[in-house]
Amino acid sequence: MSRSQKIALLAAAVAVVACGVYFAILTRPDEPPSIAGFVYPEPRTISPFRLTDQNGKPFDLDALKGKWSFVYFGYTYCPDVCPTTLAELSRAQKMLEAAGLDAGNQYVFVSVDAQRDTPPRLAQYAAFFNGKFLGATGSDEALTGLTRELGIAYSFPEGRKGKTYAVNHSSIVVLFDPDARLHAVFTPPQKAEEMADGFRKILGSGPHRLARAG
Repeated sequence: MSRSQKIALLAAAVAVVACGVYFAILTRPDEPPSIAGFVYPEPRTISPFRLTDQNGKPFDLDALKGKWSFVYFGYTYCPDVCPTTLAELSRAQKMLEAAGLDAGNQYVFVSVDAQRDTPPRLAQYAAFFNGKFLGATGSDEALTGLTRELGIAYSFPEGRKGKTYAVNHSSIVVLFDPDARLHAVFTPPQKAEEMADGFRKILGSGPHRLARAG
C-alpha cells in the first residue's frame, strides 16, 4: 500500500470515528437540568386518583393533562410552612407570568386534612395567596394512595379531635408535565426565584421543551 493510500485510509477512519462521536452526541439522552430540587430523568406515570376541587368538581389525572401543574400538599390550619411556601409559589407564578411562561400553567393546593378543609374554606384560602390557585382535597384513601406514590408523607400525631390538631407533612412542590406525569420536585426551602428559574430550565431542555406553558 502506497503512502498516499495509507493517508487516505487514515483520513477515512478518522472521519468515521468523528461521525460516530457526532451521532452519539446528537442521540444521547439529555441530561436533566439542575434545579433547586430534582428532575426525573424519565417522567413518572402515576396511578389514577380522584380528589375533589374547591368547586366540587373532580380533580384527577385528566385535570393535570394539557398543562404544567405545580402541586403542593398541606393544610389550611398550618401555622408556618404552608403559608410560607404558598407565598413563594405565588411570587414564582407572577415571575413566570411576567416572562410569558404562565398562560398554560396551573397551581394546586391539596389539603390532606379534608375533615376541616371544606371546599369553601379551600377556595378562600387558595385565593388569599393567588387568584390563580386552586384548592382540592379527598378521602383518606385517595390522599394516601396519591401521596405515597409521590413520596409525600403526612400524619396526625395527636389525632383529629377538635379544631386545633396539627398535621405533620412533607413540604415539597411537585411539578407535573402536560402528559400528567411526575416531572420534577422542588425541595424546601422553596424560593420563588429558584422555582421560576428551574421551570425555565425544564422548559428549555429535553424532548418536552416543545410543551411550553402557553
